[in-house]
Amino acid sequence: MGHSVWGLLMAGLAMGVAVLGCALPVAAQKEVVAMSVEPFELSRVRLLDGPCLVAQEANRRYLHLLDSDRLLHSCRTNAGLEAPGEALGGWEAPTVEVRGHFVGHYLSACALMYASTGDEELKAKADALVAELAKCQEALGGGYLSAFPASFWDRLESMDRVTWAPYYVIHKIMAGLFDMYTLCGNQQALDVLKRMAAYFKGRLDKLSVWETDRLLAVEFGGMSEVLHNLYGVTGDPDHLQLAHAFDRATFLGPLALEHDNLSRIHANTHIPEVCGAARRYELTGDERYRTIVRYFWERVANARSYATGGSNQAEHWPDPGKLAATLSSDNQESCTTYNVLKVTRYLFRWTGDPRYADFYERAYLNGILGTQNPEDGMLAYFLPLATGHAKAFGTPYDSFWCCYGTGIESFSKLGDSIYFHDDDGVYVNLSIASTVSWPEKGVRLEQRTSFPDEPRTAFILRAEKPVVLTLRVRVPYWATRGVELRVNGEPVEAEAQPSSYLSLRREWKDGDRVEVEMPMGLHAEPLPDDPELAAILYGPLVLAGLTDQDRYFLADLHDLDAWIKPVEGEPLTFTTVGQPMDLRLIPLNRVVHERYGVYWVITPQGSPRHQRILAEEEARRRREARIVDRVVPNDAASEQAHNLQGEKTGAGPFGSKAWRHATDGGWWSWDLKVLPEGVMTLVCVYWGSDTGPRAFDVVVDGRTVGTESLNRNKPGEFFEVEYVLPAELTRGKERVTVRFQAHPGNTAGGVFECAILKAEG
Repeated sequence: MGHSVWGLLMAGLAMGVAVLGCALPVAAQKEVVAMSVEPFELSRVRLLDGPCLVAQEANRRYLHLLDSDRLLHSCRTNAGLEAPGEALGGWEAPTVEVRGHFVGHYLSACALMYASTGDEELKAKADALVAELAKCQEALGGGYLSAFPASFWDRLESMDRVTWAPYYVIHKIMAGLFDMYTLCGNQQALDVLKRMAAYFKGRLDKLSVWETDRLLAVEFGGMSEVLHNLYGVTGDPDHLQLAHAFDRATFLGPLALEHDNLSRIHANTHIPEVCGAARRYELTGDERYRTIVRYFWERVANARSYATGGSNQAEHWPDPGKLAATLSSDNQESCTTYNVLKVTRYLFRWTGDPRYADFYERAYLNGILGTQNPEDGMLAYFLPLATGHAKAFGTPYDSFWCCYGTGIESFSKLGDSIYFHDDDGVYVNLSIASTVSWPEKGVRLEQRTSFPDEPRTAFILRAEKPVVLTLRVRVPYWATRGVELRVNGEPVEAEAQPSSYLSLRREWKDGDRVEVEMPMGLHAEPLPDDPELAAILYGPLVLAGLTDQDRYFLADLHDLDAWIKPVEGEPLTFTTVGQPMDLRLIPLNRVVHERYGVYWVITPQGSPRHQRILAEEEARRRREARIVDRVVPNDAASEQAHNLQGEKTGAGPFGSKAWRHATDGGWWSWDLKVLPEGVMTLVCVYWGSDTGPRAFDVVVDGRTVGTESLNRNKPGEFFEVEYVLPAELTRGKERVTVRFQAHPGNTAGGVFECAILKAEG
């Protein structure tokens, strides 16, 4: 692109606040963009018996469980106030640089849960937290509020010893305060928030444009969105100007030109920036920001998302359409699904387009539900998509990852996007047992359903008096087997295509009942860069195969009914038949502790892919026959039998495998058997997504046989390295000592397998 076009775009993005901000009065600023549809307020939606209510209540119990003094500990300590109780662990530990983020998430979650349930006890707990945070703010001078000292900002602004993500933390606290004001009516929360905004505006006003742009290279969360939201409440042009300071032109500018700049960047750093762009569009009407949001969504949803609706691997996006090599234990960070759903919701409000609602359902059912352990409400960071891994849930007081924060919010607002409306009627986007009240129309709609266990839902209308309105029920993309409709028990002709709305406009009376049935079926969704590597879905549900090892199927992926059969008496449970190894399949969102897989090679018998698989299996059999000795990392019996020694070494699980490494120049060694005659080969298995600094030597009986540097060598897959041992190293010996020695300041490993092989023959 030419410099003149780029310069004009950057100048336009930068000057937007100067043009729009100065003319606005200090009063609440409503959206200047007309919405196609609006969501019902969360307080008007109530969940009824079903899996969503179970998940909501598990989350509510966890919110009640968390101790307020522990949540406040670091904020009080930073303010020099008495801090009774024990500090939290994990990311909230007093030494962690993002401490304080979770208390903001917690305020948001409590406010959302209050709106969702009317839980007065939880509201009172959150109100008390706001009051205590206000005391911390006063002790710090009346503006600044955080769990870490103001010196963090000096380091950020000078780019000297930059801390982890200070503005990310501030965004969470600000967003929590905003939600407490808007959802709980807490005026003190708004006062504290405005003081925080004034403090940070004062800091940024002292910086040049270059200095501000420079610090935006450090993750800053949704600062733009929360400050635009604040401006929407106050109408204060200072808040709009401050919000615009966080509209990072170097990221948003290419998107405004419909240039895909998403490859290999950190996903959750950037999605909140798009949410800020969305809010700016609503408040200013600047069409460039609408283009940014629409184009961004298309490049994530259509070019980088899995069948689950989630995206990214190891928190980063791949090149568009290049997903086959990304399946791993660290797919779709839960935060990113949460934030992409926010972007999707913005777009649906603007357009009412059912394809956005289709995507929302996909990500909601497969990427949000199922990231919570229903037994105790604990949450998952990633949702593994590679075969053989299990979900890893955190703990009540020692995790507090970013995904814990967004997780408690997600499960506090499960009713958030079930229902929308325009002036004419109601849009039903999700089949979830629930009610919605519309007092302006004098109606309440009750949705009774056991979906997805049964493919039907019923609506009962409660009306104070007869009312004319349109009921629009989404017919999803997967509803390819027709729609059956009954009104008050009578069949009604329904001609609705997949990915559309079934519209019923009539005069409704109290007690009117509408029944809708949309039969579900099996269908496969291959990855774009490997048409024989596919996920299997039933309706909107991604099915997980319960297994700890890779499987393949000799079948037609366009005729799943021929080889996948339902299990009688077990809803949403299937089994393959007639396959090399048959497999049990259940919805991914109902997997809790089991190991599983999501994507499978599905190829016809005798195909080139099948022939390659057979060749690989034969190669594995030959390799197994060559093994003289093998040690399994993190297996106490195996490592003890191989005389584990070392310094600064540790080990742990990783999906179906386990690793050992040594940090900060450390080392470890194992003793492995060898044969006294013949050529021996040492084989080590590494993880291709490990990043540096990981430089180390592989040493056998004091001789260096290899030097490795791990830095995303083969992203998303394990890989082997063979070291042929000189004959004199093993001649006449029964064992050798294999040592992994990290270079100074580096990590050695991780090593996932270590074996001695004899020559083939």
